[in-house]
Amino acid sequence: MKIKFYGTSAGGGIPEIFCFCRVCENARKNGGKDVRTRSQAVIDDCLGIEFPVDTFAHTAYRGLDMRKVRNILITHTHHDHFLGWDAISRPQGIDKVNFYMPKNSSGMMKALVEQREEAYRNGRMKRTCDFTVFVYDLEHYQTYDIGGYQVTPLRARHDEAAGASLYIIRKDGKSILWGFDTGRFYDDVLDYIEKAGERFDFVVLDCTLKENEQITTAHMDLTWCKEMADKLREMGALDGKTRIMVSHIGHLVERTHEELCEAAARYGMEVAYDGLEVEV
Repeated sequence: MKIKFYGTSAGGGIPEIFCFCRVCENARKNGGKDVRTRSQAVIDDCLGIEFPVDTFAHTAYRGLDMRKVRNILITHTHHDHFLGWDAISRPQGIDKVNFYMPKNSSGMMKALVEQREEAYRNGRMKRTCDFTVFVYDLEHYQTYDIGGYQVTPLRARHDEAAGASLYIIRKDGKSILWGFDTGRFYDDVLDYIEKAGERFDFVVLDCTLKENEQITTAHMDLTWCKEMADKLREMGALDGKTRIMVSHIGHLVERTHEELCEAAARYGMEVAYDGLEVEV
């Protein structure tokens, strides 16, 4: 599987709009890997992960081609992961897109789709294309075939009301754990992974917070990422070939990209950046 990271930031991006901190000032000055847009990735150019406010920017400036993406996984509906209005489009030459999201998160998107369809039915709007948005509910710990990928949502320690999810994504004997937004994994998540006998080739973990300053239980820092990696390794879900990467990185980490890479390397982890491609 090929993974392309189009955005790797936490909610505010780097540089944050009103911020004068050292990390944001460095990003403004140096650009490159220190600039982070809201989190979004695509697997094999066809399976999307997240549909954030920066999807248009990724399309216009990062080479993202959403016309190839028919299936999109959503972890939850916070603005930095999902902007439903951008899916209410009038494209030419594409028939549909499928959104898969936690059951507790799908109501907003379903309402947007229904509003558009009702406007067509009552004549307030004229249909100018054949494009249709489909929304599918996902239940935690159930496995779904989504475009040839075996996808299992797991319960994230983030927004319980939204049903926030982690994802196991499998294809052709390879397995990925997509692990943000979340704090430390719930015990039932670790139990599921152990009982299922999962072995991951690639793991992405949430690194929103400054190391050793965990101001919320709904995100992680490097030490909690290491703790989760150690637990997975103890149960046999990771081995020496597994790549472990941190993402969802905000200015609260108080490190530039290079500084964070040096810190993460101490724990055997890598750092994602906007534009990174990984082959699993």
